[in-house]
Amino acid sequence: MTAMWLVLGDPADRAAAWAYEGLRQRGLRPLQLLTPDALIRSARQEHRVGADGTSFHIRLADGRPLASSDIRGVLNRIVRAPVHPPVLATRADSDYAAEELNALMLSWLLCVAPVTVNRPSPAGFCGAWRTSAQWAVLAARAGLPVPVTTLSSRTGTAPRELPATHSVVVLKKQVFGGERLPDARCLPDVLPACVRLARLAGTHLLGVGLHHDGEAVSFTGATPVPDLRIGGGALLDGLHRHFTGVPVTVG
Repeated sequence: MTAMWLVLGDPADRAAAWAYEGLRQRGLRPLQLLTPDALIRSARQEHRVGADGTSFHIRLADGRPLASSDIRGVLNRIVRAPVHPPVLATRADSDYAAEELNALMLSWLLCVAPVTVNRPSPAGFCGAWRTSAQWAVLAARAGLPVPVTTLSSRTGTAPRELPATHSVVVLKKQVFGGERLPDARCLPDVLPACVRLARLAGTHLLGVGLHHDGEAVSFTGATPVPDLRIGGGALLDGLHRHFTGVPVTVG
């Protein structure tokens, strides 16, 4: 058995590919970059669920083996399970197949959840997806300034949402990208609140959108699939340290 690490992301996820290359440069090997399609379309799959836990053994289409017991860390950015219904399938059959694939993907991810950033949730493969109103409530609880949020079934009654002028990425207790905020006076209040928001959301890795109007900063939104490139090399160092416990930087 060989210990390995994984980066999981959709084919168009450039931030996942960027993180994969950066972590390899920092010596995190063997490291594999895999898409949901590669998992679903594997040549052989063995998935066991029992009283003593769950496990999987997969042989990828190119012959590479993948066993849950060998995986030491996962950067998880899977948003959805790929669904390729047969051409002649009915809508009901296609929906059923999609639900089965979602259940299988979630069970796979739960096998490696203890070593995963971000862990799967019943509300999302890489952490819970929330509405803007739900994020606003959590952000207010975390101490972030939140603009007025109006909930109404009437069209045209909601205030215009503020665009994010800046974004930061939270990894556990650290915030990356905060140095780009123009007003350093807000950092002692805003950045710790971003960490509290990630903790309330139950998400190790969280992107937080902020709006700066020249005088104050307010919350605009959050996502469990942030653009990791915002955090730069410092975030890659933090991910490497999280997975290995060893601080390594590129020389």
